[in-house]
Amino acid sequence: MELSKASLFSLAFAFIIYASTEKCLASVPTFQYEGRTCSRCPPGQYMKVHCTNDHDTICAPCSANHYTQFWNYLQKCQYCNNFCKENQYIKHECNTTHNRMCTCKDGFFWKYEFCMKQKECLPGYGVKNAGTPYADTVCGKCARGFFSSVSSTTVECKKHTNCTERDSKLDIPGTVWHDNLCSPCQPHGSREGFTECEQALFNFVARQKIDERKVFSLGKALLNETRRNMRQTWNDEQEHQQVMLFLDKWKKRQGENVAAEDLVKILRAAKLNKIARKVLKKFLKDKVNARQANCAISVS
Repeated sequence: MELSKASLFSLAFAFIIYASTEKCLASVPTFQYEGRTCSRCPPGQYMKVHCTNDHDTICAPCSANHYTQFWNYLQKCQYCNNFCKENQYIKHECNTTHNRMCTCKDGFFWKYEFCMKQKECLPGYGVKNAGTPYADTVCGKCARGFFSSVSSTTVECKKHTNCTERDSKLDIPGTVWHDNLCSPCQPHGSREGFTECEQALFNFVARQKIDERKVFSLGKALLNETRRNMRQTWNDEQEHQQVMLFLDKWKKRQGENVAAEDLVKILRAAKLNKIARKVLKKFLKDKVNARQANCAISVS
């Protein structure tokens, strides 16, 4: 007897339903109890009553602040006992299937059961691998032609500025810890800020190697302030930034274009004679040559 297409379709559908049911039942994990095979309870529930000959395991949902993460036959849910420590925040709050999950805040990583501050890459070193909540920052020394001028957990080494492309001249070659200093030294900057020439002059002085004692001497000569007052804005790691801060403050007090001659006098007062000579040579070369020429004429 041949079956109709409708009958064949019905049989196929019934077989699919049966196979799906068998697969679903087979996917529920079991455990042995008093010679019986019993179903485990799913995550988020616990075993309220053991299975018997009359019924399978009876499960119940976990209450607030309790959880079960896996298929289980626990007689009670586990307490959410993971509390965030210092410099951590809650990434996932406690729910019926998971304990509370904490992770380190930005700038910290997990080590020795604590969130420790990620290492900063010092000037001259850039970030090779940024830190994560589970790994510290990896630093690397800047390659030739690259620099990093700050202490940072995020800044990579940057390529030195190409002065030629900016129609400028190279005043000071870059190092691993500062960029090339380029300047056309033309006094056509905004009156609200520094002119380009003033900025080049200040950058030139700030990039010179000056020890801490001499930085304070320069600050006193520029601002006539006590060492105690200057300490309030002191940056222990970046002397050149501190020098720039003093120069910036001095510029604002002047209220007009800064004359390189005035800065030379101040540098000499601070016993920074070598830097004063460099400023004369680089920024006042024409005036120095003119004076020398006048002296030669008067002598003759």
